[in-house]
Amino acid sequence: MAIAAMKKVMIVTHRSESEALLEALQQAGTVQVLDAERAMVTKEWPQLQSEFRRPRDLEERVDRLNRAIVFLKPYAGKVAGGLLSPRIEVPAGQYAKIVRSGQAMELLEKVEQTAKQIDKYGQDIDGLTAEIDKLRPWTPLAIPVEELGGMKSSVCFAGLIPEQLIESLSAQLDELGAIVHKIGSAHRAEACLVLCLKEAAAEVQKALRQADFETVGFEGYHGTIAAIIAEREAVLAQRMTYLQHEKNTAVELAEQRLSFQILHDHHKNLVERVYARDMAPASEHTMFFEGWVKAKDYPALEKIVGRFEASTVAIVEPGEEEEPPVGIDNGPAVRPFETITRLYGLPANTDVDPTVFLAPFFALFFGLCLTDAGYGIVLCLLLAWALKKMQGDKKALWMLMACSGMAVIAGALTGGWFADTIQTLLPQDEGSFGARLETLRGKIMQFDPMEDPLIFIGIALGLGYIQVLFGLGIAFVNLLKQKNYAAAIYEKLTWLILLISVLLYGLAKGGLLPSGLAPVFGILSLIQVVLIFWFTERSSGLAGRIGGGAFAVFSTVFYLGDILSYVRIMALGMVTAGLGMAINILTQLLMEIPYVGFILGLLMFVVGHTVNIGLSLLSSFVHSLRLQFVEFFPKFFTGGGREFSPLRNAYQHIVIRDNDKSV
Repeated sequence: MAIAAMKKVMIVTHRSESEALLEALQQAGTVQVLDAERAMVTKEWPQLQSEFRRPRDLEERVDRLNRAIVFLKPYAGKVAGGLLSPRIEVPAGQYAKIVRSGQAMELLEKVEQTAKQIDKYGQDIDGLTAEIDKLRPWTPLAIPVEELGGMKSSVCFAGLIPEQLIESLSAQLDELGAIVHKIGSAHRAEACLVLCLKEAAAEVQKALRQADFETVGFEGYHGTIAAIIAEREAVLAQRMTYLQHEKNTAVELAEQRLSFQILHDHHKNLVERVYARDMAPASEHTMFFEGWVKAKDYPALEKIVGRFEASTVAIVEPGEEEEPPVGIDNGPAVRPFETITRLYGLPANTDVDPTVFLAPFFALFFGLCLTDAGYGIVLCLLLAWALKKMQGDKKALWMLMACSGMAVIAGALTGGWFADTIQTLLPQDEGSFGARLETLRGKIMQFDPMEDPLIFIGIALGLGYIQVLFGLGIAFVNLLKQKNYAAAIYEKLTWLILLISVLLYGLAKGGLLPSGLAPVFGILSLIQVVLIFWFTERSSGLAGRIGGGAFAVFSTVFYLGDILSYVRIMALGMVTAGLGMAINILTQLLMEIPYVGFILGLLMFVVGHTVNIGLSLLSSFVHSLRLQFVEFFPKFFTGGGREFSPLRNAYQHIVIRDNDKSV
């Protein structure tokens, strides 16, 4: 349960075996292959570094397949998968058959042609529809449109006049000797012909511009508007027939969508493999795959490479400044909490993996922030359903399941069952179901936060104090392992002793410990203060030592602030309970309404508590996360590790089922 030990390996293979070897390595998913720029072998022999050329043909094929998948989706009807399980399970035999067959790639061209035709006909239909809509207000115009511009002494302007300006504009144009003839109506405008003598055309145009006159041109048209529209509608009907035919073809092609999804994922993995091959150091006949493998996976790697006659593998020493990638391995109980660690960032190689240390604290803090057994049970049921339905990595769900289970325990110990539902909404007559539940609740409950908030505050502060000490203890042990004894003693151990001594001094003064121990703990605390003051800045001069030491002693305030931050646990727990109680009061009031009261009350109860669960879930997660990241991690965690990223198959659309196992 720590950072996985890494081995630097060198795999040397003949070019003829490189493709098959990489495929086997990708299938195993245990080796991170370095490119030529990062590989140490090219630093010793620069001639092994060759120019990388992108596999553009493969990348283009992946893009084409992806476009086909997206295009066929609306025509595929109901497909397997869902929100939580979007990938389709495919037997390994079917996967291999489709990859070997070239039929799907032949159909890909037909899909692309169909998509092109659908797009073309769609654009034609949109254009024709817009053209018909533009012409329709002019349908009553009985003369051929080409005759509108053939007059010798007069000019005709065709266009749209805003309906609110038609009367005022007509009067203005009448003064200029122009005639306005309304043809039809458009949206908030009138289709009009404006006739005037040529000598008045300039003044008429000026008046039209001021009235937001929208000119309509009939260039390229011949005949009456009605005839033109009839011809366009005939073309539109034809295009719609063509479009429907192509859509029917798309529906037929959509039956092969799974084949395209299989090929997409296959070729995407192939692209990654080609990247690894073409970016690796190589000579004319030999390829060098330098990389990293977890120490526990090295024997399996030897077996894989051993299957190839012209290939060999060996462990090599990393370069002086080379940092191995970071992989974290934890047991099943702790592994779900790796989600939290990864949100913050991976540990450095000199760090410890914080997952095992944060797991119990995070679950406990989450449970105390939620502090309602009913809410915890609801979350557990929802998460159980999601775990059953969801594909892929379920670590986050398992983490929330553990946290929700802790909420059930915390809620039972504090008497929270959908807030105070048992006490306020269930009958408490002697012998009733509600009375029996209340008796059981009272037996389990250890304290009521609403009546004894100081107990809750004490628990929150106590947990904060313990976690801060725990973080310092982890840092102390880690520095000892690194043989950095001075930092371990003067920067961590002194603070541990100081914080413990101050607490014990307070307990002795308060009468909880023998009062005679108070001077002992007081002197011990002062000794730690002196050590912190003088040895924190050990490598600085006198002024730096005094200044740095004074600031280090002042940091006691920061530790106090860190511990006080844990009061938020109590605050969130109380808020959850308070909101729940308010919902129950409203439920009770609504239930007193005659006839419809029960339905309204039930609706308030369900909706109100659902919203409260959602808000409490979010706040419990965020604030528990904050306590880890802000108060706990800085005590011992450096971070900045580079993630171990082995060459492995990744599937976006499918899950390969092989011998009842999904890959």
